Amino acid sequence: MESNNQIEKKSYFSFDRWLLYTEIIAIIGFVVIAAFFTQRGGAEPKPPSLSQAKTFIAEADAYFDEQNLVKAVFLYWQALQTFETAKTEKNEADRLHANLRIAEIYSQSGWLKDAKSRLEYASYIQPKHEDVLLLSGKLFRDEGSLKEATEQYLAVLEKKPNNSEAHYLLGVLYQGNKQYKEASTHYTAAIKGDPEFQHIPSEKAPIGVLARLQLSRTYNKMLQRYRFLDRELTSEDMAEISRLEAQSIILLREALQKQPGMPEIVNDLVGLLYVRANALKREAATRPYGDALQVYEQIVELDPSEVQAWQEMAEIYESYLIDKQKALEMYRKVYELEPHATFLAIIKSLEEDVATEDKDVGLE
Repeated sequence: MESNNQIEKKSYFSFDRWLLYTEIIAIIGFVVIAAFFTQRGGAEPKPPSLSQAKTFIAEADAYFDEQNLVKAVFLYWQALQTFETAKTEKNEADRLHANLRIAEIYSQSGWLKDAKSRLEYASYIQPKHEDVLLLSGKLFRDEGSLKEATEQYLAVLEKKPNNSEAHYLLGVLYQGNKQYKEASTHYTAAIKGDPEFQHIPSEKAPIGVLARLQLSRTYNKMLQRYRFLDRELTSEDMAEISRLEAQSIILLREALQKQPGMPEIVNDLVGLLYVRANALKREAATRPYGDALQVYEQIVELDPSEVQAWQEMAEIYESYLIDKQKALEMYRKVYELEPHATFLAIIKSLEEDVATEDKDVGLE
């Protein structure tokens, strides 16, 4: 069997990383070979013209949006090569952009040292640019330097207070440090700062979606604190608990509308709905079981494989709403998902009861 070190080594040198290394080596090799033949032939090297730079960057951006990092980094390097002959204020923004993207690609590939080195080139161009500060914060975060990362994100917000990504990343840091009030403040600002749900290639979803997901989780952490209070809950406590629970569900529903089927959102929302349904069942003396039934219906709509929800609905129909036909439908679904002998026996019993009821109705 392979040792853990061998397995770790294989995972580190993934196929994508080998491709990226190959492209970079190819670029270096091209430069060396070109220099060799230039010396032999006495000809001057002919780098790509400046007019090609914007084309390289546009093509690189398209590949970056698709997260085709190998092709993207190759084209960004080609763009930078064209600027070697003329670094002017006119092409400063393009040079900054290309350097930042290369640094970000290195960061995504796990090459932290290379990412920091390339970020320095961007910093030479505009050291206080918000994107330079933002990426600097990410690299500090990846190093585990959370204080420095926080300072960089706050510096971004000093320049652009509505930067949704900086607010979101700060929220994550505060949430990880159990500073839930501060985290919720920044997540809320991130949501407000991304009303159009802008696509960010390096993230699995827009910031407006991710901030809603994490804000919901932060509210749940705040809810847990009420469970450990060494005093009786007041009416104000109960009102706040209800608000946080309701707001968590609303946030997840909004996120799911923009990112349908995202597993983290579905799982969190299903979990919250189970909590709500169970609470409604406990209040059955004052609330009809139909309320809980509606919540279980929402759960199976989100995830049709939720056996527990189908079983809960079956029990409500059979024992409380006295609708054996509907209970039979629910148990058949349960058995389809989990073919256990117990469920088959219940189905057989219900089929007999339904048949008897139909017979009695026919006699009338």
